[in-house]
Amino acid sequence: MTVRKICIFTQSPLSRAPRVVKEANVYAKAGYQVTVYGLWYDKDLLKKDHGLLHPEVCYKAGIDLLAWNSLGVRKIRTQRALQRNLVKWLGWESIGALGYNFRSYLKRLKGEKADLYIGHEEMSMALAEQLIKYGEKVAFDFEDWHSRDLLPKDRRYRPLKLLQRLEEYLLKNAYCAYTTSLAMAEAMANTYHTKTPKIIYNSFPAIERTFIENTYIDRKDLEIPSVYWFSQVISEGRGIELLLEALKEVRTVCQLHLRGEVKDSYREFLEDNVPDHVNLFIHETVTYRDLISRIAEHDLGIAFEENFPENKDLTISNKIFHYLQSGIAILATHTAGQQEVADRASGAICVVENDPKKIASAIDRILSNPQHLAKMKQASWDAGSTDFAFENESDKLKTFIDR
Repeated sequence: MTVRKICIFTQSPLSRAPRVVKEANVYAKAGYQVTVYGLWYDKDLLKKDHGLLHPEVCYKAGIDLLAWNSLGVRKIRTQRALQRNLVKWLGWESIGALGYNFRSYLKRLKGEKADLYIGHEEMSMALAEQLIKYGEKVAFDFEDWHSRDLLPKDRRYRPLKLLQRLEEYLLKNAYCAYTTSLAMAEAMANTYHTKTPKIIYNSFPAIERTFIENTYIDRKDLEIPSVYWFSQVISEGRGIELLLEALKEVRTVCQLHLRGEVKDSYREFLEDNVPDHVNLFIHETVTYRDLISRIAEHDLGIAFEENFPENKDLTISNKIFHYLQSGIAILATHTAGQQEVADRASGAICVVENDPKKIASAIDRILSNPQHLAKMKQASWDAGSTDFAFENESDKLKTFIDR
């Protein structure tokens, strides 16, 4: 059957689902008729979502919670909370614990009569299973290994057996399955004794480098080397505490630039704990279009991740790909996913253990040697232009359909 109409579905707003947006836009540009279903609950977010999509993409509500205080929406939210608590207190697992309004969402998807459906995220696994059983052609993107995500204390609300069953079913029965790293793909295949999923990296287009402004807004003193970290939120548990401990051991005078929203209490913590030889700067979030320019101002990008749970170890931080796109050197903690990129982006990434002294030694070694730093930045730029340019991932996505 020739694929002409593609329906992509997720349980998030699109501004929280960049892989969905990239995928939809790739297929729309290639001439397919693309419909995307997502979660609608905030009018401002919905406006942003529409702005992210190619003009030819049709965006619909799989789950509509815009009327937040209406009786119908309150009922949907209550049902979800009840199902999650049944998992926690009684061990009763159900699809309702994965997301909102499963039956209504499934009915909407069936009505699309698409040639190919593509699912993303947890509840979409259950939707994908049902669509396959109805005889539809369904692909699935394992953005995360959901049954191996979260710390033990946070898994109490998770229907883990259900997630495992759905993962195994889709790996064995989906038209095409893909995920975010080779490390993740091999681990899932070994666990469920299935074929290895395809790989689509969360990288960014090299062509977007034309947006780099080559101006300095964050950084004022170019003589002092600059260390950079960013996220939507600056808070504990994101590797910043480890970085601060390491910076106390660093001998090189440097700047530390952090970007993201931060509470006053954590800002005070940062100011109290940054060592005297490090100049701290905190910046507000910027648009995606501006982010690449702001990253490119700096020297060394920080990507600290944990090895547990398994999903954390096997995925690759989006920061890595942002840094490669912007062409700055990278310091990353040793996870299977980040080592995978380091092995291919030769010379761009220094991988270290989660140890403050070893991290400090690596920072000194990189920042105190301008020639070595320049080579790392060039290697980063080259990797972002070739192996890890999203243009390659775009070609892979089209191959999945064309085959």
